[in-house]
Amino acid sequence: MGQLLPTTLHQTFLLSRHVQSYPILRTPRSCLSQRPIGLLLAVKSWAGHGERRAAVRETWGREQAGRGGGAAWDFRESFFNVTLKELLFWRWFRQDCPAALYVLKADDDVFVDVPRVLALLRRQPGPARPLYLGRAFVGTYPVRQLWSKYYVPASLYPSVPYPPYLGGGGYLVSRETIRLFLGASAAVPLFPIDDAYVGMCAQVANVSATHHRGFLPFEFSPSLPPCSYTGALVLHRLEPRDLHLLWGFYRSQGHACPTQEALSLNEE
Repeated sequence: MGQLLPTTLHQTFLLSRHVQSYPILRTPRSCLSQRPIGLLLAVKSWAGHGERRAAVRETWGREQAGRGGGAAWDFRESFFNVTLKELLFWRWFRQDCPAALYVLKADDDVFVDVPRVLALLRRQPGPARPLYLGRAFVGTYPVRQLWSKYYVPASLYPSVPYPPYLGGGGYLVSRETIRLFLGASAAVPLFPIDDAYVGMCAQVANVSATHHRGFLPFEFSPSLPPCSYTGALVLHRLEPRDLHLLWGFYRSQGHACPTQEALSLNEE
């Protein structure tokens, strides 16, 4: 069966996952105003990814970046601590950002068509209802290959499927969803794979992971014509240069792309 024991990285995670209170080093400016925020853009990023964050602020996050900023907590950056970052975000949101109605969670290497996302949200029943919308993964098993960064030993999670979850590249949640996730987190120990952890909290909170075609199941490729991505709400794996190029194309020539595909991708 191969190596199914915790690695040193897993052991370090297990020893520290009970510590969930860290001082915040920097408070975002986005929620200082009491005015309602229709959509809060929450981008997960490593401290060293300054070029990626700059590309987001200069492209699809541009209009919302004026009163933005980043939140930073005083703990060591690591792949396994992304889950901790998720939990701390939920706590900050509930305490300091009650004016936000919806949240788009995204990685720092994605392209988001914000106007299309806002149009989609206008068709939702409202932020008081749970919303957990994106690219759904159902029946996914833990990775047992030791070389993978997603490796999970059997001692940490049995050989059964994870609960349904959404891909962390980008997904939408409502204000009510975060309240429910935060409440559920008290019964769900931190888990090293953040997407799966959110799915675990969703299961406890009885919130469904809803699939939407606009959260594309394939990654960006510079070899494809830009119109190939028309209608995508969230597109993953873009380098900063690609993000600028795609943003520039949509701003100047996007209106010339066929609309048929765009319409189909915006249907759930």
